[in-house]
Amino acid sequence: MTNGIHPHYTSPAMVDRQFLVQRFGKIPLGMYSVVGYSVAGEETVVQVPELNVCFDIGRCPYFALTSDIICITHGHMDHIAGVPYYLSQRYFQGMKPGTVMLPRELIGPVDAMLRGWRQIERQNTPYTLIPMEAGHLHEVRRDFGIRAIATHHGGSSLAYALINIREKLKQEYFGKAGPELAKMRKEGVEIQYRLEVPLVTFLGDTTAGAVFDHPDVQNAEILITEITFFDPTHKSKAKAGKHLHIDAFVELLPKLKNKWILVSHVTRRTAIRRARKMLAKRIGEEQMQRILFLMDFEGSREAGEIEEAGPPPADTAE
Repeated sequence: MTNGIHPHYTSPAMVDRQFLVQRFGKIPLGMYSVVGYSVAGEETVVQVPELNVCFDIGRCPYFALTSDIICITHGHMDHIAGVPYYLSQRYFQGMKPGTVMLPRELIGPVDAMLRGWRQIERQNTPYTLIPMEAGHLHEVRRDFGIRAIATHHGGSSLAYALINIREKLKQEYFGKAGPELAKMRKEGVEIQYRLEVPLVTFLGDTTAGAVFDHPDVQNAEILITEITFFDPTHKSKAKAGKHLHIDAFVELLPKLKNKWILVSHVTRRTAIRRARKMLAKRIGEEQMQRILFLMDFEGSREAGEIEEAGPPPADTAE
């Protein structure tokens, strides 16, 4: 120690700030924006703030606290770890209790975990757990619901579609006066039909399968899908981890009618800019006009910023 200063002391001016602040993607897509972070095996948290929903919770970054509802796709730690923190912080900050939608099979163990945290923290954190099964539509409001869709990731795994619910007048009653329609309604005549419009669908972790044939997946205005692996030598890893490889995505793309497709969950093994170029080479720039990468930050380098922020992935990381 010299003059009271430790020889290994680092002055504030020498601190590398990139390790102090985690970067998140924020992508405006029409009426909605998508905010989040998603790296395979590390963390996935994706928010649609205008719809008050967060898909998965990762380690619960601060922005995720503002969503009243979180939709958990499956039980892997990189997707679910932040649930206790999310609920505790909302309670601590005087916000309304958080609502967690998750596969029915996870209700028991997650409830037990949260009860354990109540004891650890010595606070009676309130929460609501909603069990979801494939095909179930949970109506948040009269005009808005969240539907669960089965995915293919092993164990209990779900995708979620955010649905705009509308009541439309049946065509045969067009032109009828308001009082006449009111009278028919009073007599029990069904003068309206229900229209469900998928706004945003989030697949979570999945390999190719029937999920890509679901109308809410094919027709959502915004589809958020994983493509974990891009290199030809990684096809075996995709198969083992039940993830999507670029080859499978290219085959699936013609059936996807979405206005926007947002790619998430890319492995650190492949730089984001390199992954984008590989996809563009396969499908052409015209198709790429509607495809974006969540983690393609402005100023990202060819080597990929996120690939250099931590240790190299282990063979089993994804």
